Amino acid sequence: MLIGRPGNGNSSRGRKLVALCLILALIPACQWSPAQLYIPLAYAVTGMCVALLMSPTYTAAAVGLVVGCLLGAAVYNNSLKRQIQERQRGEPRPPN
Repeated sequence: MLIGRPGNGNSSRGRKLVALCLILALIPACQWSPAQLYIPLAYAVTGMCVALLMSPTYTAAAVGLVVGCLLGAAVYNNSLKRQIQERQRGEPRPPN
């Protein structure tokens, strides 16, 4: 192993710097909308509340939060896919 070698921390610091620069360079290309955050968050909170009603433990809260968030992400992804398909067909989109 390379534990205790001098100079090992510098390469780690360099890798972190390169990773940070790549992330900062790619951020402007990301398209973000509030629905990407709020829909999964709402499902996550709802899932956590339902899980806590069934079993009031920290484990149930964590599982409900994760499962709800995954379900919310799937719902958002499905609505996004439907919007893309409607645009490809040329159908007018319903107003938001």
